[in-house]
Amino acid sequence: MATVNQNMFEASVTTDRPQGAPLLVLPLNLIALIISSLDDPGDLARLCRTCRVLNYMTLPQLYRNITLTSYDKIRYRDDQPEGMGSASPFSMGLNAVITRPYGNLVRSLTLRGNWRESELEEHARVGRVPDSSMMLNIAVRAAVDKMLDLESFSWELNTKMMETVYLGLAQLPKLTSLTLRFPSSRHPRPTIVIPAIPHLRYLKITDIDPLCYPDDISTLLFRCRKLRELKMHWSPRMRIEQEPSVMLHDYFRKCIAAKRPLSIRKIGLQNLYALHTEEFNLAFAQHPMEEVTILNDIGSDVSMNTFVDSTWPTIPQNEIHIKCIRQDALSRRHADFIGHFTGLEKMYFVNASSNPNHDINSPRQLVSATALTPPQSDTNGSMTYNSAANTPVNSPSLQATIRDCYLNNIISNHASTLRHLLLPARWPLSANTVARLVHASPQLEQLGFATEFSTMDTLGLLLPFLRQLTALRILVPTGSTSDQPRGSQPSSKLLTGQSSKLSSRSANALASARTLQDLVETDDEILIEKLSGTLADQQIFHRLKVLGLGRKAFLLGGHYTIPSDPPNNHHAEPQTPIASRAPSAEGSKSRERSPQQQQHLNYAIALEKDLPNGNQHHHATYSPSMIPALNHRNQPPPNTVLGKRTRDEEDTPPARTVETVQTPIEDDDDHCLPKVFRDQRGREWRRKVRRVGWEVLQHWEIWGLDKQEL
Repeated sequence: MATVNQNMFEASVTTDRPQGAPLLVLPLNLIALIISSLDDPGDLARLCRTCRVLNYMTLPQLYRNITLTSYDKIRYRDDQPEGMGSASPFSMGLNAVITRPYGNLVRSLTLRGNWRESELEEHARVGRVPDSSMMLNIAVRAAVDKMLDLESFSWELNTKMMETVYLGLAQLPKLTSLTLRFPSSRHPRPTIVIPAIPHLRYLKITDIDPLCYPDDISTLLFRCRKLRELKMHWSPRMRIEQEPSVMLHDYFRKCIAAKRPLSIRKIGLQNLYALHTEEFNLAFAQHPMEEVTILNDIGSDVSMNTFVDSTWPTIPQNEIHIKCIRQDALSRRHADFIGHFTGLEKMYFVNASSNPNHDINSPRQLVSATALTPPQSDTNGSMTYNSAANTPVNSPSLQATIRDCYLNNIISNHASTLRHLLLPARWPLSANTVARLVHASPQLEQLGFATEFSTMDTLGLLLPFLRQLTALRILVPTGSTSDQPRGSQPSSKLLTGQSSKLSSRSANALASARTLQDLVETDDEILIEKLSGTLADQQIFHRLKVLGLGRKAFLLGGHYTIPSDPPNNHHAEPQTPIASRAPSAEGSKSRERSPQQQQHLNYAIALEKDLPNGNQHHHATYSPSMIPALNHRNQPPPNTVLGKRTRDEEDTPPARTVETVQTPIEDDDDHCLPKVFRDQRGREWRRKVRRVGWEVLQHWEIWGLDKQEL
């Protein structure tokens, strides 16, 4: 540290730069903060090779989380094989941890991919473990022994972990997270009683198959008294082949015999195909259970699960304190189950399929087939299954009944406490249903559902009731189970522009959008331009941070203003409370409404029916487009679109107005145009909008938990 420049210890950045790199001018604490934000191993490795100071500060970050991927084939980069001159990156990574004094820096170790086992059939015939697999376990054990401060270990290789590694993990005093993957091949391996890891708090086991490798985990579960999160994933082979070979008693028998149930707070079960027994209730303490995840093969035939799933009770036998439920399969039994308790705070219906490339609502990037792409986690093991019965047998009427049962139980039992809600994309909700759900759920912070809105103004009718909403995800409908009223047609203009500067290309692209799917396929630049003006109302959209439309999502930033074109004699209608509006005589003239206008009116009427008497605190945030519909009982039907005035009405001033900073300006040339908001200087309000990908959306639960993974 003698060569460190003295300016690094200054409290502020100095203007006198040293001869070295400009980065060294910054204080040490600022450099450490920048390095802590880096997560790419390549960037961290390059920083370590820059100078002694950066090597000293970056080395702990580089070795903190190690992920080594094994490939069964040699990969090439620019016609050069990886590891040329030494060995594979997987082997060299283990060698660096074993032979260099960096093992005490490692906090997380993940081993994944495909490990090549030579002459496997010959070793299986004589009952021997291949030498390559045994040497792998020995090398991993040597690396684990160097990592005295290891906190998380994940084995996701396609070969079995041997007792050698288990015994090494059991000796680590700080290991709190363990992930195991069992192989799906049936080549002989020694059966292991997995030893206890006393300080374990998180345990995930995937690809469990008793007919492949029936390792005993009962001792591990019984001795882990600090375990709080348990995830168990079974191979889908048993469900597809209708083989109920799983006996839950074998996993929890020691806990049941000792009458010491597990104090699990979060439990996740995927592809479980087993009979229910009374002893299963004795394995878990009911009070601390807060989160439950149940994932199954949603494409399989429901009839094949009749004799197994019917053994599980619908009515809870004990008091339930569940706060979060995540699931993918829909059934009447589960709909009745959530109707027997209250207090849910988070509920997610998984929409994503096992193949994200075929999901029109998935924001994840398409899987590339290049040679340098890491292999995806193979949750089905090395075996593939093709079942001819992978089609639902439920009729549309039965699906509609199940949907209504779910929605009624959610609204009546859990809506008042819900903070996160993700509904299935196969349920396109009508305006009346959305109105009921929104009005009954004032605490919602993240919401995702499928519907067909007429314009973005309809969104302005929904958000004033959701004071805490920060993320909204509108899904593209994927099924035929819809509660849309018969005869209603989707609008041909879901999102139209309002600025006179719009190009003909933008107008034509949006004018041709008749469904939400068409809107999603519109160019990003056009969507961002329209959303920037549509979401400029600070009274309604000020809390909204993320807006999703199908597979696209946009991050909403701060507000700004732009110069406005001449108003062309358009009347400026300020935002005013409902009580300050006076009915116009011209509004009594009735005329035939378009389907878009009627749908907009029905939506506002549905909101009014659910509005409690005397609840006036919502009125201050209403959009002007809501006022005629909310007053429809006291005055004749309007003769224009909600919130629009006729040309004759422009000469009649309102009875009393309250000036606000934002003033909406309407255009009489198009019935679907949203409002243009201007400040007191006549400048138009806009909002910063940019499209974001999975790196941002994965931190929002209605996107991050929408996957077929525990």
